[in-house]
Amino acid sequence: MREWLYRASTTKADEDKTRELVEQFGFLCRSAYADAAQPQFIANVGKVTFQDVIHLYFVDGSGGRLVGAFRVIGPNKHAEPTYFGAALPKTTLRRVAPGALLDRLRETPGYTPDPKLGDFTGWPVTREEVRSPAFTRDLFPGRNALVPR
Repeated sequence: MREWLYRASTTKADEDKTRELVEQFGFLCRSAYADAAQPQFIANVGKVTFQDVIHLYFVDGSGGRLVGAFRVIGPNKHAEPTYFGAALPKTTLRRVAPGALLDRLRETPGYTPDPKLGDFTGWPVTREEVRSPAFTRDLFPGRNALVPR
């Protein structure tokens, strides 16, 4: 098991929508690709494995706030396995299947499908009661939104 730090920001959706997805739907939205023309994954998304813990922060102009810690699980361990479709090869990311989660993503301003795949992707997660580090900007060196702890 590995721990990760993930920095969500207003480039997609606001903090309330991010929180709603992880708390109500058990889903952490993450594209695999940054650009449809590029063959490589976004940094570190292919390294996250089942049982890893992701410490999720929301960062905006007023600073960073902890949303919570979430364990990456397979759809078979999720309360709503029908939310999820096929896995992306060489990752634990899942495509979002037709249904309530996909409907919510489509109606939420800011969320967009993966630019290369054309589908919404991310991790099925469950809340984990572990201590997360307090947010400081130096937790995230460089531009990567997902970094190992």
